[in-house]
Amino acid sequence: MINVGAECAFRILGPVEVRAASGLVTFSRRQQQDLLALLLLRAEQVTSVSDLVDGMWGEDVPRTASLQIKNMVSGLRSSLARGGPPTATVEWKPAGYRIRIHEGQLDLAAFTSLVVRSRTEPPAEAIALLRQAVGLWRGRYALAGVRAAFAADARTYLDEQHSGALEALFDAELRVARHTKIIAELAEAVTQRPTRELLVAQLMTALYRSGRSSDALGVYQRTRRILVDDFALEPGPALRRLERQILLGDPALDAPGPATERPAVAVSTSGAATPAGRTGDSMPVPAQLPLDVRGFAGRTAELALLDALVADADQPRTVVISALMGSAGVGKTSLAVHWAHRVAHCFPDGQLYVNLAGFEADATPMSPAEALRGFLAALAVPTQQIPTGLPSQAALYRSRLVGRRMLVLLDNAVSAEQVRPLLPGTAGCLVLVTSRNRLTSLVVAEGAHPVTLDVFTDVEAREMLVERLGPARIEADERAVDRIVAQCARLPLALAVVAARAAIQPKVPMGALATQLADARALSVLAAEDSGADVRAVFSWSYARLGQEAAQLFRRLGLHPGPEIAITAAASLLGRPEAATRTPLTELTAAHVLVECGPGRFVMHDLLRAYAAELAAGLDPEPTRRAAVRRLLDHFLHTADRAARQLHPHRYEVRLAPADPQATVATIADRAQALAWFGREHRTLVAAVDQAAAADLGDHAWQLATIIGIFVDRQGRWDDWISALHTALAAAERLGSAVGRAHTHSGLGLARSRLRQYEDAHGHLERALALYAELDDERGAAYAHLRMSAVSEGLDRPGEALTHSQEARRLYEATGHPAGLAQALNNIGWYQTQLGAHQEALSNCEEALAIHRRLGDRPGTAHTLDSLGYVYQQLGDFERAAYHYEESARMLRDSGDRSHEAFALDHLGDAHSAAGQHQHALDAWSAALRIFHDLRHPEGDQVEAKIRRQTAIGPAG
Repeated sequence: MINVGAECAFRILGPVEVRAASGLVTFSRRQQQDLLALLLLRAEQVTSVSDLVDGMWGEDVPRTASLQIKNMVSGLRSSLARGGPPTATVEWKPAGYRIRIHEGQLDLAAFTSLVVRSRTEPPAEAIALLRQAVGLWRGRYALAGVRAAFAADARTYLDEQHSGALEALFDAELRVARHTKIIAELAEAVTQRPTRELLVAQLMTALYRSGRSSDALGVYQRTRRILVDDFALEPGPALRRLERQILLGDPALDAPGPATERPAVAVSTSGAATPAGRTGDSMPVPAQLPLDVRGFAGRTAELALLDALVADADQPRTVVISALMGSAGVGKTSLAVHWAHRVAHCFPDGQLYVNLAGFEADATPMSPAEALRGFLAALAVPTQQIPTGLPSQAALYRSRLVGRRMLVLLDNAVSAEQVRPLLPGTAGCLVLVTSRNRLTSLVVAEGAHPVTLDVFTDVEAREMLVERLGPARIEADERAVDRIVAQCARLPLALAVVAARAAIQPKVPMGALATQLADARALSVLAAEDSGADVRAVFSWSYARLGQEAAQLFRRLGLHPGPEIAITAAASLLGRPEAATRTPLTELTAAHVLVECGPGRFVMHDLLRAYAAELAAGLDPEPTRRAAVRRLLDHFLHTADRAARQLHPHRYEVRLAPADPQATVATIADRAQALAWFGREHRTLVAAVDQAAAADLGDHAWQLATIIGIFVDRQGRWDDWISALHTALAAAERLGSAVGRAHTHSGLGLARSRLRQYEDAHGHLERALALYAELDDERGAAYAHLRMSAVSEGLDRPGEALTHSQEARRLYEATGHPAGLAQALNNIGWYQTQLGAHQEALSNCEEALAIHRRLGDRPGTAHTLDSLGYVYQQLGDFERAAYHYEESARMLRDSGDRSHEAFALDHLGDAHSAAGQHQHALDAWSAALRIFHDLRHPEGDQVEAKIRRQTAIGPAG
C-alpha cells in the first residue's frame, strides 16, 4: 500500500523535482532531469535504449545518441547519490534501463493509487481520496521545465488523467448534494479547460441546483461560443440535452435527497447524457480471432510479458495496451493470435480482430473509420446507426465497450494515429497492437507496454522445427538443421516455409534440404530487405515445388491489388472457370503460401505477394500479364455493375464493353449480397481504379470509379470515392474519353455536394453538362441536372434549382426514362412549393407518386410522400400533411432508411405544431431527435431548437 501521506521524494506532477534529506537535488545538465522524468513515467519498467533515444530526441537523433544516454545515466546516478541515501536506483538490464523507487516516493504513483482506490469507495470516502489525489498536482501542467521530445505527448496524457480525477471528484460531490460548495472550484476548472464538456455539464448542474438557472445557461452559451469560434463545432448532444433540461426545469436534475444518491448528469464517451452506471443492455459476444497457430514454439519471455497484462486489465483503471513491434516476417501476428487464443477465456465479453493492412504490398492502410465500422457491426450496431464522422464513430464504439471485458487485437498497424480511435475508453479491456513501426507516441501518451520481437534464437528456431517436423527428424542431422537455421537467418516466416517444404518431403534428409536451400540462392528473386534476412531461397523453394498451374496462379496473385482474394478474382487472373481454379488454390494452401481466411476467400503474406509480383514480372511476358490484369478488372467491373443493379435498379447505367470470356463474374442474387460484396471488396475496388489507371486501361478506371459510387453514396465513404474519381478523371483525360470525363465530373459533383462543398461541386457539374451536350447524351445530362439542382439548393438558389429539375424532366421524357422522370417531377414539386406555387407542386408530386408506385420503387414513393406532406402543409391542410408524413416515415422505417425517416418525422412534427397539436409535435420531434442522435446527424440541433421553442410556448401557445 502506498503511504499517500508521506512527502513524495520524486515529483513530476508539476515542476520536476527530487527532494533528498539534504534538500532539492540539482542536476549538472538539464537533459539529466529530462531523462529522469522519462524514466519516472515508466518507473519499475525496463525501457530500451532505442525508446529512450526516441523519447529524448524524437526525429532529430544525434549520431552519438546511445553514448549520450549512457553518459546521462551515469550523471543522473551521481546526482541522486549526492543528495544523500538514494531513494531510487537506475539499473541496467539487458533490455535497457529501469528506475526503482522506494514505495510511496513518486507523486504519479501515489496519484494513480488514490484514483484507483476511489473507484470502489462510496462517494464520501471517494471524495477524500480524490482530494488527496488532485492535491498532489502543483500548477496546471505536469513535467514543467522538461523540453525533451516525449514531453508534449506525456503532458497531454497526464493532463487527461488530472482532468479525469477532477471530473470524478466533482461527480462524487454532486452525488452527495454538495453542489453549492464546489461552484468556485468548478468555475476555475472550466476556465482552465473550457472544452471539457463533462466539467461544463457539472458546473451547469451545480449552478442549477443552487437556484442559478440563468448562470447555468450563461455557462452553456459561453462554451458554445468557444466551440463554434475556435473549432467550428457545436456542443455535444449531452450538453445540448442538459441545456434543454434546465430550460424545462426537469426534476431529474434536482439534487439527491438523503435517502438516495442519484448519479449526476454525465457526458459519456458516446456523447449522450447517461447516468454514471451501465444500463446492462445485451450485446453479442464477438469471436473474431483468426485460427490459432499450429506448431507454435518459443517466445516464452514475450508470452510471460503479455500474460502479466491480463492481471493489469483486472485493475479499475484505464484500458491496458500492449504494442508488439518487430520487422516483417518476425512472427508478430503468429505470437499475437496464439496468445490471444490462450487468454480468450479471460475476456468473456468477446474478442475483436482487424488487420489494419499497414504494410500490405501495394495496398493502402485501412482507415480507422473503416475498422470502426467493422467493429460496430460485430457489436450489433445496425449499419444505418453508424455515424459518418470518425470522432462520432469512435465515441459510439467506446460507449459500446463501457463496463465490458474484451480483448481487441489490432494487427499490422502503420502508426499510433491509425490505432488511437480504436482504443476503448474504460478499464476491463485489453488491446494488443502489432506493427513494424515503433509506436513511440502510443507508449508515451497512452502508456502502452512495448514488446519488441526479434528473430528467433537458435534454440527457438530448433523448437519450431521440432514442433512442425518431430524430434526424430531434427535429431537425425543436427548439423544440417543448424545450416538451415542460419540460411533462414532465424526468421520465423522463412522457417515456417522450410518446415512446410520438409513436411511434404518426409523421406528427404535434412542435409539434402540444406543443400537445396543453398543452391537456390542463385535465383534472382525477391530479398526481404526490411527484415534483415534474405528469404529468396525459402520462397523459391515453395514455388519450385508447385505444379505448373499452381505456380502460374501464384505469380498471377501478385497482380491482385488487395491482400484478400476471392476465388472468382483468382479464376479471372488464371483465365480458368471457378471450379477448375479450386485445385491450384488447394495446392497453394497446402504449401502454406496462401491461407483460406473465409469461404472462397484467401490471403497471402505481403512478402509472398511481393515475391509473386516480382516472379510474374520476371517470368511472364508483358502481354500475358496485361491480359490477366484486364480479366481481373473485368471481373471487378462487371461484378460491381451487377451489385449496383441490385442496390439501384433504376440508375443511369454505364455502358460496359462485354467482359472477357475467360473472366469470372460473380453472381449477385439480391440486395443483401450486393451490400456484402461491396463491403468486402470496397478497398480493393478503390485500389483497382489505381491499377487500371497505371495499366493505361482508362475505360476500366473511370467506369469502375463511377459504378462504386452507388455503394459509397449509401455508406458515406466520400474521401475514398473522391480519390478514385480524381484518378479516373486523369485516366479518362489521357485516354481522350469525353464520356469518361463527363461521368467522373458528374460523380465528383455529387460527392462534393454531399460534403457541402457546393462551389466545387457546381464547377464539376458545369463541366459534366458541357461534355454531355457534346456527346448528345441526354440521359447523362438529366442526371447531372438533378445533381445540380441539389447544389443550387445548397447555395440557396431555389429558382435555379427548379430550372435544373425542369430541364431534367424534359430530358427524361425525351429519352423515355420513367424512374428519372418521377424523380425530376418530385424535385420540381419540392422547389415549386418553396417558391409558393403550391397547386403546381401538388400536381407534379402526385404524378411522380403514381409513376413510382407503378414501378414498385418504394424509396422513391416514400420520398415523394414526404414532398406531398410538405406541399399540403404549405396549403394549410395539416391533417393531409400529417398523413403523408406518417406514411413516408413508415415506408422508410420498413426499408431501413433511418436518416430519411427522421426527416419525415421532423416534418410531421412541423405539421402538428402548425395545427396546434403541441404534444403530437413534441412526440414526433422527439422520435426524430432520437434517430438523429443515434446517427450523430447535425440536423438534430435544429430539432432540439424546435422542442425548446415549443416547450417555452406551452400547450396554450
